Amino acid sequence: MFAEFRKLLQRLYTWRQRRSFERLLLFMMLLSVWPFRMIVQSLLNSFFSRRPTRILIIQLAGLGDTLMLTPALAALQRNYPSARIDFITLHAYVKEAFQNHPRFHHITTLPVLPGQWIVSRFVNRSGARLLLTAMWCYPELLWQHFFARYELGINFALSDFDRNLGNALLYCLGVQSRVGSVGMNDKLLTTRATVNHLQTQRASAYLQFLQPLEISPASNAYEFPVQKNDLISVKVALICESVDLTKPLAVIHPGGKQHINSRRWPAEYFARVGEFLSAHQGFEIVLTGDESDVEVCEKIAGKPGKGIKSIAGRLTFAETAALLSISELFITNDTSALHLAEAVQVPRVISIFGPTDAELLAPRNHRHTVLKSKLPCAPCMGGSIDGNTERCWRDVKEECLWEITPAQVIDVLEHYYRKPAARVALA
Repeated sequence: MFAEFRKLLQRLYTWRQRRSFERLLLFMMLLSVWPFRMIVQSLLNSFFSRRPTRILIIQLAGLGDTLMLTPALAALQRNYPSARIDFITLHAYVKEAFQNHPRFHHITTLPVLPGQWIVSRFVNRSGARLLLTAMWCYPELLWQHFFARYELGINFALSDFDRNLGNALLYCLGVQSRVGSVGMNDKLLTTRATVNHLQTQRASAYLQFLQPLEISPASNAYEFPVQKNDLISVKVALICESVDLTKPLAVIHPGGKQHINSRRWPAEYFARVGEFLSAHQGFEIVLTGDESDVEVCEKIAGKPGKGIKSIAGRLTFAETAALLSISELFITNDTSALHLAEAVQVPRVISIFGPTDAELLAPRNHRHTVLKSKLPCAPCMGGSIDGNTERCWRDVKEECLWEITPAQVIDVLEHYYRKPAARVALA
C-alpha cells in the first residue's frame, strides 16, 4: 500500500514538472505576445542591420565540451570585441564552473525537466510543432531573454536533440542572425555551417561553426583563467594534507562519470602508477575528483606505504584548475579534468581512453600522451553520446580499459623524466 502511494506521489510530481500552472500561464502569455513581437523584430532587422553587440551562445553539453568551445569563444570575441556574450547551458554545474569566466557576461541554465520526457519532445519534431514545444517547455527562459534583441546567436549543437532545441530557442527569441550546423531543423537558421564533428577533433569542430561568419581563430588553445583566491585555497588544502610543496606535484584523477560505458581505468592500476611516481621520481601524489569519485580515491590513497593523498570531493572546478596549474604531471581518464589540464597547460599529461574516441576528444600537442585500447571494437562510443549510443557487451569486464597496463604508463613516465620537462609559461 505504501509503495503504491509513493508511486502516486511520484506521478503527481512528474505531472507537476511537465504541466505546472505557472508554466501554463507563461506559455499563454508568450503565445499571445510572440507573433506581434516577431513582426516588430523582423521590421527592425530589415531597417537596422548593425555589427553584433549582443551575442547568444547555446551549448547544451557538459564541462569538457564547454572547455573545448573556448577557442571558438575567443575567436568570436576577438572579431566582436565590444559585444556582450550570453550563454545558455543545460547543466547547473556548467554555470557554476564558468560563472567567472571572462568570455561570458551572463549564463542561464535551462529549467530541469524529466530527462526521457523532454528528449522525446524534441528529437523528432519540426516546424511549428517544434516551436510550440519550445515555448511550452521553456517559457520562463524565453521571457527572460525575450527583449534582449540579440543580433547574433550560435547554436553549437552536435546531436539532434541539442540542435532541435537550440535552433527553436534562437528562432523563438527572434535573434537576427542565427547560426548552427546543417541537419535537422536547420531551416530555422539564417546561416548554416558544415560541421564534420565525427572526423574532426572537437575544438576544431566548434571552430567550424564560425567559418560562415568568416571568423578565423588566432589559436586553438583552451581557456580557463586561474583566480588568485582559488590558488590560495588549494595551497591551504595541500598543506593540511601534509603535501610538501617544495617537491614536484603529480595529480591523478582516477574517477569520472560513467556515461553508458565506463571510462574508468582500474583503481589498482592507478595505485601502482602512484607507487612508482612516489618511489622513483620523488613526486608528491595527490588524487582529485568530485563527490562521486571520493570512494575510488580513498581506496587508492588507503593502501599503506604509497604516500598518496586524496582531496577528492573538496575542490570546486575552479579550484581544481588552480591545483592543476601548479602541478608538473597529470594522469587521468577521459574526463572534463583532462580538458581543464589542457586549459592551464600542465607540462605533462597522460590520458587513458577506452570506449571513447581519443582522435576526436583528446588535445593534440607535445605535452599530451594518449594511451588507448587496441581492441578492434574500440572506440565504441565515438565522439558524442546520444540516443543511438549503446552499452558495450565488453563493459562488464571493462576489457578495453583493463588491457592498458600500468607498465605502459610507467614506460611513458620513464621517457618523460629522463630529462626535466620545461614548464610552459601560462598565457
